[in-house]
Amino acid sequence: MKKAGSLLRLPARIKCRISRDRSCSSFSASVDEDGVGRYAASRDYSFIIPHTRAKSRGEGRKNMATIRTRKRGKTWSYSFEVGKNPETGRRKMKEKGGFATQDEAYDAGVEAYADWKHGNIGLMSDKVLLDDFFKSWLENVVKPNVKFGTVYQYERRYYSVISPSIGKMYIQDIRPRNVDAIIRKMAAEGKGHDTIQCILTVMKSMFKYAVYPAELIASNPALNVSIPRSARRQIVERRVISREELDGVLAGLQESKKGFCRIPILLGYYAGLRIGEALGLCWEDIDFENRTMSIVRQVRPGRVHREPIFCDPKTPTSTRVICMNDALIEELRAWKKEQAEERLRLGMSYQCVYEVGKERHMKVLPAVDGKPDGAIEHHLVCTRKFGLPTNRGIMMYQLRKVNINFHSLRHTHATRLIEAGAKPVDVAARLGHSDVSITQNLYSHDTEKMARETAALIDKVM
Repeated sequence: MKKAGSLLRLPARIKCRISRDRSCSSFSASVDEDGVGRYAASRDYSFIIPHTRAKSRGEGRKNMATIRTRKRGKTWSYSFEVGKNPETGRRKMKEKGGFATQDEAYDAGVEAYADWKHGNIGLMSDKVLLDDFFKSWLENVVKPNVKFGTVYQYERRYYSVISPSIGKMYIQDIRPRNVDAIIRKMAAEGKGHDTIQCILTVMKSMFKYAVYPAELIASNPALNVSIPRSARRQIVERRVISREELDGVLAGLQESKKGFCRIPILLGYYAGLRIGEALGLCWEDIDFENRTMSIVRQVRPGRVHREPIFCDPKTPTSTRVICMNDALIEELRAWKKEQAEERLRLGMSYQCVYEVGKERHMKVLPAVDGKPDGAIEHHLVCTRKFGLPTNRGIMMYQLRKVNINFHSLRHTHATRLIEAGAKPVDVAARLGHSDVSITQNLYSHDTEKMARETAALIDKVM
């Protein structure tokens, strides 16, 4: 990168001064040989000007942009180079015509060039490392357009699987065989079809952008790569948990000194909450007088060795208000009293939970340290010893030991309600589904009781 104060020479008459933060807020132009006046553009552009170290006086000019104009019939057109085809080596040009004058064509060319540079996410080079491209693509393209949870998943998948294999390769050198090798290795390691599909989706998406509008490569190397048939299909077992089985699980947790898992499990069983919604629930979200709880946030796991993240619920319809039953209210009241006593006993040693920064990281600090600047304190419902937030991994491990996953609690909740005659549309609203068909297809379960009741109807209608 050129130092602050260097010039991007647009040879006819444009000079753009690059600031230290790599941003350019305006263009200015000097008078050229044919007497054309000064040019100015107030539009804000941010882009990176490539730099190639010149060995001689003339070599440094090869990366400078040239806006060419020419007359075709009665109108003018502009053109400028946007790189070379990596396969043929031929130059690639952007061109547009239909302008009444040469100045109009030239001015439009300058603006188009700046727009192209902006769309090129700051990368313009014959050789760009995939790791560098991914960072720029994630920051400039993905983050502004998707939820933080999706960004986190893209980042985790890339750095765990893709980067170790091809991250240090130039994106221009990556071929379908390189992508195929990653996919086949995952299948050989026993990774499931859905897991492999997620990795392939990330690669297809970023390489698609590298083709257009970045125009760094000519074709998408992941486009026609398929998942081997040997990759096993992951089947999520959703089963209904009986009340007796649940009581056994809760008793076992109490005996193993993992009683802090009790409340989030009951929130899944009695309210149908997702695990992230249960862990993100705060006391200010619970209205005992009106017997309701508001689902307005969730907690997602952070990157390796990083704090968990507070974020919005999974979908817009997941933000909802749920009416609570008597058993859940009784459990929550008892736990709130116990939690308050623990906090009073520990005093300034009690661990407080804060939401910090734009990325909404969870920060846990003793009360004696005070609240960090700009942080939001959350009084979480699901805590363990010393006020520490309930650990997702520990709870999931305890459930797996008895052949239960947390989602089975949510599945049981929906199934029992439908079994008891609740309307699917009401159950869908309670679970936070946007479409009632999701509830009917995924969360209802044809139990033995339902099957017998259906069979009994035959004698009445046949």
